[in-house]
Amino acid sequence: MSIEYKKPIIMKRKTKNIQPYQLIDLANLFNTKKFYELKKASLSILESKPDNINALNALAISYKELGDSKKAQEVYVKLVNSGPKQDFIFSNAGNFFFGIGKIDQALHCHTHAIKLNPKNINSISQTGLILSNMGKNEEAINYYKKVIKIDANQKSVYIKIGNAYRAMEKYDKAAKYYELSNEKLAKCQQLECFYMLGDQEQFYKKLDAFSNSNPPHPLAATLSSHASIRFSRKDNYSFCRKPFELVEKSSLFDSDDLNDKLIDDFFKCFNELKISVKQQSLLTNGVQSSGNIFLINQLPITTVKNIILEKIELYKKKFANKNTGFISHWPKKYNLYGWLIIMNNGGQLGAHMHKEGWLSGAIYFERPKKLSKHDGDIAFSLHGSNYPADNKTFETRVVEIEKGDIVLFPSSLFHRTIPFESEKRRITLAFDIKPLG
Repeated sequence: MSIEYKKPIIMKRKTKNIQPYQLIDLANLFNTKKFYELKKASLSILESKPDNINALNALAISYKELGDSKKAQEVYVKLVNSGPKQDFIFSNAGNFFFGIGKIDQALHCHTHAIKLNPKNINSISQTGLILSNMGKNEEAINYYKKVIKIDANQKSVYIKIGNAYRAMEKYDKAAKYYELSNEKLAKCQQLECFYMLGDQEQFYKKLDAFSNSNPPHPLAATLSSHASIRFSRKDNYSFCRKPFELVEKSSLFDSDDLNDKLIDDFFKCFNELKISVKQQSLLTNGVQSSGNIFLINQLPITTVKNIILEKIELYKKKFANKNTGFISHWPKKYNLYGWLIIMNNGGQLGAHMHKEGWLSGAIYFERPKKLSKHDGDIAFSLHGSNYPADNKTFETRVVEIEKGDIVLFPSSLFHRTIPFESEKRRITLAFDIKPLG
């Protein structure tokens, strides 16, 4: 999520002894990504100018980039409530609130930014994204197209339009917009559209072109694997040809990494945050939290985050000798992105894979008692996402899970929750590592 920051119009300082930092320094520090010094500079300026909008904005950005979301939120709330006339203040605040899953606040901020500046591209685009997350894809497309009217070079919007059309199963229109984007994910999403349309010739033509010019991608791997079974062709895509062998389960209770108190503290933080829920078409009798829960730097959440990061490193070392692109092309830099899925009686989650991930996983905070053999367990498969099966058989394996278990697996592998009947909730912390760059 990009952050917009406007350099204040101010004369350069003439002497070095006026004060340690001046307003002109803020934009320079932001542009060079010196966020610790940006925080220092902002606080210095605020000592003499406590209500300065530019310094408060820079302070909020520095807190956000340094991972202190609690302080960032405090500053953004102060900024928004002060009623500034600058649209970029509301736009920045909207970006932040969206990232931590507070969708209503994000929408309010972006709406106000657009009122102040009808050509605020960031807020128009982000409003579209919020509407898409609510399942309002027709409305979202209207916002995305406004961005293109303002600036036809905003290429990042094309993939968003494609995603909206794909969500409505208008694959032909989605494919046309994906073609206009240079992003790797857009090219893979276009592959998926041709696959859903049954255009085998165009699918393999585009798959070969993508394979020859790009490193491995989990969505391309999923499609190639599925197509090899559906069309009885050899799977030549090098990402993870034996994904079931790379599913790893362990108990965090047995290793003393997790306990009931930490789980209770985690939920207390989550409930106090009042994070919005996200539209999830595959989820029955349940809700999914919005945003990235790991942007919240409260102790129970950061403790669980560090547990996951440690397990990911152990996983990578364990499978280091596997001859697979999944390991050899492991991302050098990545973000850990997490969300909660809470299911009630009759809950289930349809088979899907994580297109933007590399490695995916889940920690099971609550697990209903089984009434039959695999109630509430996780099933991995080579088939999902309503892909055409053409009466072919796709391998499936079930992994039994208990409270406190962590499961790690390649993001290319389809997985689903087996339905369960219970008065007790099934609560999962799901996560991906998302490559940067």
